[in-house]
Amino acid sequence: MLKRQQRITNGKEFQNIYRRGRHLSSAFFGLNYLRNNFGFSRIGVVVSKKTARKATDRNLYKRRVREILRLNYTKITAGFDIIITLKGSVREADFKQLELDLLEIINKLK
Repeated sequence: MLKRQQRITNGKEFQNIYRRGRHLSSAFFGLNYLRNNFGFSRIGVVVSKKTARKATDRNLYKRRVREILRLNYTKITAGFDIIITLKGSVREADFKQLELDLLEIINKLK
């Protein structure tokens, strides 16, 4: 799991990133990002009910994405607040496909 300081948990911060940030998209993810004044990046993961109806499925997808982020946190450019939104197509993907797609979209931040 990511450290507390590396996570976005406050609803106002989410709203601020959605309102003022920029957006990127890939096959499995939508990524909203905004520069921050910290020396590290903070990340939030969102799975809507439209993507996965059951809470257990939403939690499974979030755990997978958080594990990918934990393993690859050093590859993420420092100084960004990032919200990762999962798309419905994530249901058909396995862990390796998710990892490749997520790393590809995060590399676009550079």
